[in-house]
Amino acid sequence: MGMVKRSVESERLLAQLDSELVESGERAGMKLTWSACDREHLDRIAATIDRRVHLAGRYENTDPTDFKNLVRLSCEIRQCDNLVSRLLTKINTDAPADPRYVSQETRRARHAAIKRWHPGAVG
Repeated sequence: MGMVKRSVESERLLAQLDSELVESGERAGMKLTWSACDREHLDRIAATIDRRVHLAGRYENTDPTDFKNLVRLSCEIRQCDNLVSRLLTKINTDAPADPRYVSQETRRARHAAIKRWHPGAVG
């Protein structure tokens, strides 16, 4: 299976996110990498942006009096925009918080969650 040809728009966004991840890692003094889940989200984001670019091109070339197709394409473009927005909320380029600076309340909440879902894991 060959490499997917990405649009300029999706390549630009992926490069910006990669750059943000590197900068966050440098500020924290560590090398950050994308998790498998992050990579899947990034791939879906890029594919959706590519689809949006294709649809926008079709929209621009649609007969201005063909309202049915204009509305259909406009709806698809909006759905792509909404999906990209939702997927971007799942991507975090920040370095993980230093555990020394996590509040006692957060520690207790994490402990309770672990105990709830994995009862034998904590005492």
